[in-house]
Amino acid sequence: MPAESAPGAESPSVGGSTSPAADAGTPDEPAGQDHAGSTPTAASGTRRCTADGLTMRLGRGDAGAGQIHYLLTFVNKSTTACALRGFPGVSLIKRDGSAIGVPAEREGAMRGQTVIGSGRTAEVTLHTLNQGINGSGCWSRPDYLRVYPPGSKDALTLRTSALHVCGDRFTTTAVGS
Repeated sequence: MPAESAPGAESPSVGGSTSPAADAGTPDEPAGQDHAGSTPTAASGTRRCTADGLTMRLGRGDAGAGQIHYLLTFVNKSTTACALRGFPGVSLIKRDGSAIGVPAEREGAMRGQTVIGSGRTAEVTLHTLNQGINGSGCWSRPDYLRVYPPGSKDALTLRTSALHVCGDRFTTTAVGS
């Protein structure tokens, strides 16, 4: 079931040049460099999803036992199925385009390829801690979330201040359905 948009989340922009956060700032290394990034995928013959064929939305933080999990949902806006496999590159970005903290680290195991039909979704979970759990403070709230789909050198940018990273823990899972 698709996640609801988080308070403060706005419609996503696609591509690397649609917002100040995408044009300026620290270069991020796209995730997913450990698998083939060719247009058709080897396993299914389905083409790899690209940033221009996706949108995304961020769900509300789900807190429990000192942990906060945010569901980040990729939506295939193209007319044909595409596939994702691996970990996205995820960074918090200020209005001036500079990065906040460090990009999300990988958490958990690599999953198999996820084929996303037209209008369908795939998800990753972003993980952080509640304020005060790890004794370290929280990062500044972002103005944007910059996400490189696995295997892509082009990013999606979502305007949001909803994600709040604390305890110096910021991770992402691999893509799944």
